Amino acid sequence: MEIRYESSFPNSGWLFNGFNHLFEDFEPSFQTPIRPATDVMEDNESYRFYFDMPGLKNDSVDLRVEDHTLRVTAERKRPEWPKNAEVHLAERHYGPIRRSFELPKDADPEHVTASYKDGVLEVRIEKRAEARPVKIQIN
Repeated sequence: MEIRYESSFPNSGWLFNGFNHLFEDFEPSFQTPIRPATDVMEDNESYRFYFDMPGLKNDSVDLRVEDHTLRVTAERKRPEWPKNAEVHLAERHYGPIRRSFELPKDADPEHVTASYKDGVLEVRIEKRAEARPVKIQIN
């Protein structure tokens, strides 16, 4: 599988530094956390994160910013199948869900909004006011 990152961020260090999350998913149990597919976008006012998290209820997702790191955790529980059922195929993933991103210095952890719709968690983190571009009128 080829993993390709496309980025227009200057230096691309804050998001794509492989060492940032080298040990974040280490789990002493045998169940490896699910890492939801994520899109990250930036505009002049904010950063936006889109996490694919189908099959969850919004109140089962824990979202927080700690130590300038955005952390998303949840758990997708396996449905109770009848005891006499024979499972022919089970491809869906169940268990803990975790993803975290170190935020860039200009992100404002005090101004975060989130919504969950159709299995996608959208998180918007505003940039600090002093980091936003300001248009200056010329007289």
